[in-house]
Order: sequence, then structure tokens, then C-alpha cells
Amino acid sequence: MKIRTHIIIIICTTLMTVGCSQNHKVTKQTPELAKAEEVMFDHPDSALHILESMPIPSARKDKENHALWCLLTSQAKVKLIMKIPSDSLVKIAYDYYKSTDNARRKAMSALYMGDINYELGNIEEAMQYYLEGKTEVEKTEDYKTGYLIMSSLGKLYLYRRLNAYALEACTKAYDYAVKDSNKRYQMGALQYLARCYCILNELPKAIETYQKCSDIAVELGLNNKAYYYDIQTEIALVYKNSSQFLQSLEILKSFPVKFQSSSLIGKNYFYLKQYDSAYFYLNKALLTDNIYTKASVYEFLYKLGNQPKYHKYLTSYCDSLLFYNDSITTLDKGKEIIAYKEKYDNERLTTEKQRLELEKSNITYWWMFTIVIVLLLGILLIYIYLHKRIAIHQKEEKLTRLALQLHDKELEVEKNESYIAELQSQFEQNNKKEELYVEQVEALKKLKKENERLSLEKNMLHEKIASYSISGRELSDVKTLSDRVLLLEKREKELCSLLLTQAPFLRKLHLQPVYLNETELKDVCKIADNIFQKFTQRLSKEVSVLSEHEIILCSLIKLRFSITEISIFLNIAPASVSRSKLRIKNKICSVLGENLKEKSLDVWLWEY
Repeated sequence: MKIRTHIIIIICTTLMTVGCSQNHKVTKQTPELAKAEEVMFDHPDSALHILESMPIPSARKDKENHALWCLLTSQAKVKLIMKIPSDSLVKIAYDYYKSTDNARRKAMSALYMGDINYELGNIEEAMQYYLEGKTEVEKTEDYKTGYLIMSSLGKLYLYRRLNAYALEACTKAYDYAVKDSNKRYQMGALQYLARCYCILNELPKAIETYQKCSDIAVELGLNNKAYYYDIQTEIALVYKNSSQFLQSLEILKSFPVKFQSSSLIGKNYFYLKQYDSAYFYLNKALLTDNIYTKASVYEFLYKLGNQPKYHKYLTSYCDSLLFYNDSITTLDKGKEIIAYKEKYDNERLTTEKQRLELEKSNITYWWMFTIVIVLLLGILLIYIYLHKRIAIHQKEEKLTRLALQLHDKELEVEKNESYIAELQSQFEQNNKKEELYVEQVEALKKLKKENERLSLEKNMLHEKIASYSISGRELSDVKTLSDRVLLLEKREKELCSLLLTQAPFLRKLHLQPVYLNETELKDVCKIADNIFQKFTQRLSKEVSVLSEHEIILCSLIKLRFSITEISIFLNIAPASVSRSKLRIKNKICSVLGENLKEKSLDVWLWEY
């Protein structure tokens, strides 16, 4: 009873304080702040000078002007692209305006909270603030801030390949720029709209949009031609993606040397099969610090390594490509961003519904006061109840996830062990001739290393599960189901292995490998289809660039024949088999976009 009494007193006091504070007079803006805000968009350096020269308003006596000073100072520094170590300054403004009805200031403070957090690498936080800013700026006619918020959202979505969201945001940014009659903003919005169309493969529309952007750049008569050439470079990229390589080169070669894109020129020459020119410009493009550009360049250099003249660089290009692809992967947080946006949208809808219900109410002040108190007490009690229920539910869900993860790790370990045994068997059958099994030996080492890692993860998962005291029926059901799935997969593998060993034709070939004619090779493919659910049909459909000979080679690998055995079947040298496997591997990578550098072709086909 004492606790409830205290809660009621606190709520009443809070409401009375809020009611009284609404009668306070709004503080008048100082002349210095007014002047700084007036020149901010065109002369942010002058605005910053005014702000740093004036006496800083007191955080205690003049909270409103102090908040505005913090907001404008942060705005000027962002516009001047100054390094800002934290969001502490603009957060003062953000916290102040959040409790007010000033939608324009709310939007501005959310915008610069987002910009600063984005530069600090806090992507999820930046997303939250941009979305808050979007909600508030829609209540105003501040088209400049609206453009800045939507263009920031558009860029964030675009860089992370969230195409539908990016197109929507960039379109809205362009609408704001048109309403503001701001040609520079229109130019920036059109550039990102064109990029959206490129990603969506609407190339004619992309070129049209880029051309509008170029026309505005010429109209503005920009002293710095770099922006104009950037737009033209992106048009050249569209032509390249449309396989119009000569048109793309014609645009690029018309630029002064310092504005030419070496990467794009090199790629065009590669597709035109002018490999020496491609090699020259691709290596020139490596001087950049942009990891996305480097990854793209090394991808083409790796392809160029298939040419005899540049084959000696193949391994080096492969290692560099893997390094930069791994770096890019760590930056990709697209799924987290989408989840965060959906969460924010749901919370926003809930809040909006509550607000509309309150607006429709015509109850007198004292009745509203009483209802609010009752509601708050009810919410508090419900919150306490739900908090306990949610905590228990979350604990059960986490246990379930851990159990499923443990099952997946066990499955991976068992699968890797079967592959290790298979590779070891092939290696030993051929008297450990490592020169014929370089790829398999390397794959064997990687699989053993992977199993060590998985074992550690399994132990950690066991420890986590043991740390929970809940042992619900749900966890037991998941474990039972996991065991059944594991048993079924084991039986499937055993059945396939039995078929491979019992098939008379296959047993004969293993015991006495001989040259196989075309009809016999087709029979081998039929066996692979029967055992592994239309293996050749699936593979040829998904990787259509594979030749009939390569499909046959894949079938032989799938049926667990070694390199030596395959060389006898096809009447070719073992080294030729290895080269054919490398070509197949490269084709699969190019079509499916899969990275097979961490596993051998044999392992990939066994899993397929």
C-alpha cells in the first residue's frame, strides 16, 4: 500500500508540474543566434564564427537558447565536414526539443544526431534518428531539412542494397528539392535516383535521370568540373552494364586524364578482350583507398589471371580478392537495418493511435486528469506483469535458439567428418601423391580446422544451455525433433553410400578403371541422377554455362571417383583433370556468385 501511495503522489506531482510548465513564456531568440541561423545554409563558416564568438547561453537560466546554440553549432560543423568526436553537443538540443511541440527543431536535431552517429559508425542509431526526423519534418514546410533527411536515408538504404526503400526515399528527397526550388539539391537527388534505377536494372530510365542531373550541373555553371565528370562516369557505367563497351569508353576517354575512371576503363577493355590495356588500367585503379573499388578491381584481375600471360599472378589476385570481400561483408548490416526500421514503424503506429484517441476525447480537464492517473496505474501494473511473462518467454526462446544452433553445429561437424574421410580415402588410394591432390589436401586442412572451431562453439553452446534453470517442454521437443532430423540425414547419407558401393557398374569401375566411351559416360550420368535426385539436370539448369563434358566430370566427382580414376575414364592426364576442375569452379562462382575459395570443388559437389 505504501508503494502504491508513493507512485500516485509521484504521478500527480509530475502531471501538475507539466501542466504548470505549459504556462511558461517562450524565451526570445538572441540576435546572434538569429543571425547565425540566417546565414547557415549559404555560409556555414560565418555561422560557426558567430556562434563561437558569442557568449554561450546558460544551460540553467536560458535552456531554450542554450539548446538552439548546441543545435546550430552542430549543424555548422556537419556542413563544414568537421570531425566530431561524439554526439554529446547535439544531444542537448535533441533532448530539449523532444519534449516540445516544435516539429521543425525536432526534425533538425534528429537529422544531425543521425549524421553524427552515422559518421561514428553507429548505423542503427543513425537510422532511428533519421526516421524520427522524417516523421517530424512531414508536419512542417521546411523543405531543406526534409531533403537532407530523405537523402541521408536514401544513401543509407542504397549503399546496403535495400533497393525499394532507397527508391522511395530518393524520390521523396527530389520532391522536397523541387518544392524548395533548390537546383543543387535537385542535382544530388537525381544522381541517387539514377543509381536506384541502375540497381533495379531500369537502365534507359537511369540514363535519362543522369542526363537531367548533368543538365542542371551545366546550368549552374559549376567552377569545379569534377561533379559533372562524376555524373558522366556513372552514365558510362550504365553503358558498360548494358554491354555497350565502346560507347562507355568513348565517354570516359573524352575526359581529362585526372577525371578518368581507370577501373571502369579497364573493365571495358577486359570485355573487349584487349587484355593488355585492361591490365594497365586495372592496376592503375588499385591506387584508391576505397575497399569496394579494390574488391571490384581484384575480381577482374583474378579473371584476367586465366589468360596465359597473367596466369602467374592468379594466386596473388585470389588472396587479395578474398581479403577485400571479407572486409566488405563485415560492413553489410542490411538485415539489421530493415529489422530496426520495421520495429520503429510499429512503435510509431502505436504511438499515433494513442494520440488520435486522446485528440477525439472531449472530457473535461479534471475527468481527464483522473482517467490518466487510473490508466498510468493500470499500465504500471500491466507492465510489471507483462515484464515477468516476457522475461520468461524470452528465456525459453533463447534456450530454443541455442538448442537449434547446437544441432546445426553437430550436423556441420558430422558432415565435415564424412568429407574428411572421403578426401583422406582418395588421397591414400593414390599413394599419397600430393601433387595430384593439392586442392583436396588444402580442403582437408581447412575442414579439420573448421571442425576444431565448431567443437569449441559446441562447448560454448553447451555451457550457455546449462546456465539456464528453465527446462520446459518446448526445449525437450526441439531436442527430440533435432535428434530425429539428424537420424534421418544420417540414414540418407548411409543409403547414398550403400548405393555407391553396391551398384555393379560403379564397383567394377572402382576395381578396374578403364576408358569409357560416350554411351558409358552417359550411363554414369544416369546413375548419378538416380542416386542424387536428377543431379545432372539440376546442375545444368542452375549453371547453364557448363558444357556436356563438364557435366560428366561433375557427375564422376559426385560419384566419389578420384582424379586418377577420372583421368583413366576420360583418357587424359591427371593434370588436365585438375585444370578442368578449376575452370568448372570459376564458372560456378561467376554464375551463382558463390565463393568457393574456402572449399574444394569436390566438397561443393558432394553437398549439392
